[in-house]
Amino acid sequence: MDLSARQFEKLSKIVYHECGINLHDGKQTLLQSRLSKRLRCTGIKSVKEYISVLENDSRELINFLDAVSTNHTYFFRESHHFNYLMKDHMNIWCAASSSGEEPYSVAIYCLEKGFKPTIIASDISTRMLRIGQTGIYSIEKVKNLPHDILKKYFQKGLNSWNSHVRIKNEIKQMVTFKRYNLISDPLPPQKFDIIFCRNVFIYFDNETKSQVAYKLCDALKTAGSLVIGGAESLNTIKHPFKYAQPSIYKKPCEPEKL
Repeated sequence: MDLSARQFEKLSKIVYHECGINLHDGKQTLLQSRLSKRLRCTGIKSVKEYISVLENDSRELINFLDAVSTNHTYFFRESHHFNYLMKDHMNIWCAASSSGEEPYSVAIYCLEKGFKPTIIASDISTRMLRIGQTGIYSIEKVKNLPHDILKKYFQKGLNSWNSHVRIKNEIKQMVTFKRYNLISDPLPPQKFDIIFCRNVFIYFDNETKSQVAYKLCDALKTAGSLVIGGAESLNTIKHPFKYAQPSIYKKPCEPEKL
């Protein structure tokens, strides 16, 4: 399958419009690889026909966005950010939860610190959300966790599942998984004490970064906190937050408007 420059531009615009991911020219090989998988799965023979399907089939559009979005995560990734969690953080939103490792790590950390928040875990990928909802992971995913944490919060699989672990129900019950598009979906009905939106801004251009920053600010309670990835910064965009420390931003009492 050969992807023409015009087709790459068309598909890139679809991805950008739907979820804000900016696929520059260097991503053409990646997009072609992910697109090939969808063509094989659907049995569609040409890129032209597939683009037509995307424009008319919302279910396949979701499958396409699932295939394109990058989902790299692991338990207790950038765990130093969790030190910022406090007992008054009772409503937490993991706004790019991927396959669930982040929200479950947050839940475990909070329980270890003696409090039990409610956690909303959202992602644009329905495939990743399904993994999070099952709470089942390969042993490789947890190989670096301390033995006492593994024993306390995970169950070892048996027989054909002996190379997997499952999150215990106490942790699963703390986390609610929902599909959410940071670009197009309306604000959640509740306000949050703290939002984790890590390693997402790096995929957006500045206009989209600013749009998402204001949206997340509106979803926070007054003086609530936003946590972004260690390789990210809001310095180059217009945003309503006050800088607190690396990766941590606070919602002011009266945030400015976009």
